Amino acid sequence: MNENIDNMFDELRKEFLKNVYQELDLIIYDRHKNDYFLDDEFQEKMFRNLFINYKTSMVEISSDKYNVFDIHTSILIEQEELAVIGKVISIVVKYLSKIEFEEE
Repeated sequence: MNENIDNMFDELRKEFLKNVYQELDLIIYDRHKNDYFLDDEFQEKMFRNLFINYKTSMVEISSDKYNVFDIHTSILIEQEELAVIGKVISIVVKYLSKIEFEEE
């Protein structure tokens, strides 16, 4: 992983209690639709999608070729889960905004 993605995971670990962090599942995809998990090597400039899974909720953050971001979910999110997911989104976006993405 690159510096911004590593820092993002570090902050998520510090922000949440261990039992909450262990229920978080983040999957990153690059422009070639390859998927990456916490310990995988990833070229952050090739970011395309990030899926945040927490308990029964899932949110996708994706970017297009112009580096415009879309946050999407196709399910209703429970109030307790929304508080966690909202905080995760805030942390993720902070680090995504520091990446200088490659143009396609």
